[in-house]
Amino acid sequence: MYCRHCQRRRNIGETDTHSPRIQLKAALDYIRANPEIRDVLVTGGDALLLSDLTLDWLLGELHAIPHVEIKRLGTRAPVTLPMRITDELCTILAKYPPLYINTQFNHPKEVTKDAKKAADKLVAAGVVLGNQAVLLKGINNQPLVMKKLNQELLKIRVRPYYIFHAKNVKGTRHFVTRIQDGIAIIEQLRGYTSGLAVPTYIINAPKGGGKTPISPQYLVSLDENKAVLRTWEGKYVQYETP
Repeated sequence: MYCRHCQRRRNIGETDTHSPRIQLKAALDYIRANPEIRDVLVTGGDALLLSDLTLDWLLGELHAIPHVEIKRLGTRAPVTLPMRITDELCTILAKYPPLYINTQFNHPKEVTKDAKKAADKLVAAGVVLGNQAVLLKGINNQPLVMKKLNQELLKIRVRPYYIFHAKNVKGTRHFVTRIQDGIAIIEQLRGYTSGLAVPTYIINAPKGGGKTPISPQYLVSLDENKAVLRTWEGKYVQYETP
């Protein structure tokens, strides 16, 4: 599945094809040759639309590289195709800890019984689950909707990780919100629900600038001896820093 609000959609051809094995082998060779790489993300497209056989081979190759400490998969399958999370798949995933899966639930209505079954299977296989929502105008750009989403995710053991600001890309500009909406959502999460339900609001900086966290301003001033803080309740307090 292609996330149409992602800037990388333009880099993908009109025909759906998996990466050839020769390209995957070249990527593995690069990782083996660069020991500073400790965290590898398999994404796409959708990583879980690879066959069980290919996933088993690819994760096995990564698992055998001593300096690769963490393996991650990017997928919407728990949301859009929960029946993909089979017992056979989970048997494969369980062989290669630590394994993290980040998925993308965007609305509490997507947290279905089938999604819960899929999450339960993945957790039982030792997979750590996170969620990367996208802020979408008219879908989830209200604090109560996002709070409900994150609380429902925690109930199925999916940790809210990021809220991405939607990219200004052709075809989905009608989903783009104001940055003020995202900040207001964080304001109405921090202190109003469990800290576990408060993800980081992220803007992907242009021209490869990377993920940039955006948050309400809680640090008002700071000098050598004290800080002035604004609490989640809007109160201003001094904090001594000797």
